[in-house]
Amino acid sequence: MSDIAAPDHDQRLKVLLKEFFEQFFQCFFPDWAERFDFTEITWLDKEVFLAPPQGEKRQLDLVARIRIRPGAPPPQPGLTELVALIHVEIESRDSVAQFRPRMFEYFTELRRSYGLPVLPIGLFLRVGLDGIGWDSYEEYFWEHRVLHFEYAYVGLPALPAEEYVSGQQLLGVALSALMRTSPERRAELFAEA
Repeated sequence: MSDIAAPDHDQRLKVLLKEFFEQFFQCFFPDWAERFDFTEITWLDKEVFLAPPQGEKRQLDLVARIRIRPGAPPPQPGLTELVALIHVEIESRDSVAQFRPRMFEYFTELRRSYGLPVLPIGLFLRVGLDGIGWDSYEEYFWEHRVLHFEYAYVGLPALPAEEYVSGQQLLGVALSALMRTSPERRAELFAEA
């Protein structure tokens, strides 16, 4: 397998996700796909400063400003403007230990900068966890949990390639190459894709 952490692969995956953003939700978060208006996406500047003004500068992978469809519930009680941010961060490392606090930092900065609800999503290329779910970052002060932050994730290596390779979503077919399959079925699935 080629090095999926290489910059050109990372950039290609970002372009693919931008082009097939609605399909990303239809594949992995179908209930949420019905709530967003994918016809009005604004891609935001991905450069954030952590602890401004002298803080470290980071590039986020994808940040979309998107409207909530009429009739869908607001992402937070009391909101009148039905707009939210969706932040998708792609992680190609073999561990999520460093990713978790970074997602919290990004979330905090996006909320501070834009004042909008933020849906954070991690897309794991080498860590499967439970396939699709919620992961968390916590901080403690002795035995007291002082912070609990959650973000949605898609762990491609834990998802069954067979379910996505023959699906109707082209993005699911493309990403099935990074999903779980038996070695003897791998060549057959790639040909089917």
